Amino acid sequence: MSKPVEERRKYPRLRREEKAVIRRLEGLDPDAITSAIYCKTVDVSAAGMQLRLRSQLRPGEAVDIVINMEGYSGTFHLLGATKWCRPLKGEDGCVAGIELMDAERSDFASWRQVFN
Repeated sequence: MSKPVEERRKYPRLRREEKAVIRRLEGLDPDAITSAIYCKTVDVSAAGMQLRLRSQLRPGEAVDIVINMEGYSGTFHLLGATKWCRPLKGEDGCVAGIELMDAERSDFASWRQVFN
Protein backbone atom coordinates (compact mmCIF):
# COMPACT_ATOMS: atom_id res chain seq x y z
CA MET A 1 0.00 0.00 0.00
CA SER A 2 1.44 3.41 -0.95
CA LYS A 3 1.88 6.26 1.51
CA PRO A 4 -0.51 9.24 1.40
CA VAL A 5 0.88 12.11 -0.69
CA GLU A 6 1.54 14.25 2.40
CA GLU A 7 3.82 11.55 3.87
CA ARG A 8 5.83 11.18 0.65
CA ARG A 9 6.76 14.86 0.50
CA LYS A 10 10.35 15.64 1.39
CA TYR A 11 9.61 19.24 2.39
CA PRO A 12 6.70 20.78 4.33
CA ARG A 13 4.27 22.95 2.39
CA LEU A 14 3.34 26.49 3.36
CA ARG A 15 -0.17 27.58 2.42
CA ARG A 16 0.40 30.89 0.63
CA GLU A 17 -1.56 32.68 -2.05
CA GLU A 18 1.03 34.46 -4.15
CA LYS A 19 0.76 35.79 -7.69
CA ALA A 20 2.80 33.96 -10.31
CA VAL A 21 3.28 34.03 -14.07
CA ILE A 22 4.13 30.82 -15.88
CA ARG A 23 5.09 30.07 -19.44
CA ARG A 24 5.16 26.68 -21.09
CA LEU A 25 8.60 25.64 -22.30
CA GLU A 26 9.32 23.65 -25.41
CA GLY A 27 11.37 20.86 -23.86
CA LEU A 28 13.64 22.48 -21.29
CA ASP A 29 14.81 25.30 -23.54
CA PRO A 30 14.26 28.56 -21.57
CA ASP A 31 14.47 30.50 -24.84
CA ALA A 32 11.48 28.62 -26.34
CA ILE A 33 8.64 29.96 -24.18
CA THR A 34 4.98 30.56 -24.94
CA SER A 35 2.59 33.30 -23.84
CA ALA A 36 2.08 34.12 -20.18
CA ILE A 37 -0.41 32.30 -17.95
CA TYR A 38 -1.35 34.29 -14.83
CA CYS A 39 -2.08 32.22 -11.73
CA LYS A 40 -1.84 32.04 -7.94
CA THR A 41 -0.17 29.60 -5.62
CA VAL A 42 -2.15 27.36 -3.30
CA ASP A 43 0.94 26.30 -1.37
CA VAL A 44 4.71 26.37 -1.77
CA SER A 45 7.71 24.38 -0.53
CA ALA A 46 11.47 24.28 -1.03
CA ALA A 47 11.05 21.87 -3.97
CA GLY A 48 7.63 22.57 -5.45
CA MET A 49 4.30 24.35 -5.44
CA GLN A 50 0.64 23.94 -6.26
CA LEU A 51 -0.77 26.49 -8.68
CA ARG A 52 -4.38 27.44 -9.33
CA LEU A 53 -4.83 28.41 -12.97
CA ARG A 54 -7.36 28.55 -15.79
CA SER A 55 -5.40 26.52 -18.36
CA GLN A 56 -4.66 22.81 -18.05
CA LEU A 57 -1.03 21.71 -17.99
CA ARG A 58 0.11 18.29 -19.18
CA PRO A 59 1.97 15.99 -16.76
CA GLY A 60 5.67 16.23 -17.58
CA GLU A 61 5.28 19.64 -19.20
CA ALA A 62 8.17 22.01 -18.42
CA VAL A 63 7.27 25.50 -17.17
CA ASP A 64 9.08 28.76 -16.54
CA ILE A 65 7.78 30.44 -13.34
CA VAL A 66 8.18 34.01 -12.11
CA ILE A 67 6.84 34.56 -8.59
CA ASN A 68 6.96 37.45 -6.14
CA MET A 69 6.65 36.28 -2.52
CA GLU A 70 5.22 38.82 -0.10
CA GLY A 71 7.85 39.76 2.47
CA TYR A 72 10.79 39.09 0.12
CA SER A 73 12.35 41.67 -2.18
CA GLY A 74 12.43 41.03 -5.89
CA THR A 75 11.09 38.07 -7.80
CA PHE A 76 12.11 34.44 -8.10
CA HIS A 77 12.65 33.00 -11.57
CA LEU A 78 12.23 29.21 -11.41
CA LEU A 79 11.96 26.23 -13.74
CA GLY A 80 9.71 23.30 -13.02
CA ALA A 81 7.92 20.23 -14.35
CA THR A 82 4.21 19.56 -14.04
CA LYS A 83 3.63 16.42 -11.95
CA TRP A 84 -0.18 16.45 -12.14
CA CYS A 85 -3.10 18.72 -13.03
CA ARG A 86 -6.73 18.33 -11.87
CA PRO A 87 -9.87 20.31 -12.69
CA LEU A 88 -11.44 22.25 -9.82
CA LYS A 89 -14.80 20.87 -8.71
CA GLY A 90 -17.66 23.26 -9.41
CA GLU A 91 -15.33 26.03 -10.65
CA ASP A 92 -13.51 27.03 -13.81
CA GLY A 93 -9.84 26.21 -13.84
CA CYS A 94 -7.55 23.62 -12.33
CA VAL A 95 -4.85 22.99 -9.75
CA ALA A 96 -1.41 21.77 -10.85
CA GLY A 97 1.45 20.29 -8.86
CA ILE A 98 4.84 21.61 -9.98
CA GLU A 99 8.20 20.10 -9.04
CA LEU A 100 10.97 22.71 -9.14
CA MET A 101 14.28 21.96 -10.84
CA ASP A 102 17.76 23.13 -9.92
CA ALA A 103 18.69 24.64 -13.27
CA GLU A 104 21.09 27.21 -14.67
CA ARG A 105 19.57 30.65 -15.07
CA SER A 106 17.10 30.07 -12.23
CA ASP A 107 16.79 31.31 -8.64
CA PHE A 108 16.37 27.80 -7.23
CA ALA A 109 19.14 28.19 -4.60
CA SER A 110 17.70 31.50 -3.38
CA TRP A 111 14.19 30.00 -3.35
CA ARG A 112 15.31 27.10 -1.13
CA GLN A 113 16.89 29.55 1.34
CA VAL A 114 13.42 31.00 1.98
CA PHE A 115 12.47 27.68 3.57
CA ASN A 116 15.54 27.22 5.81
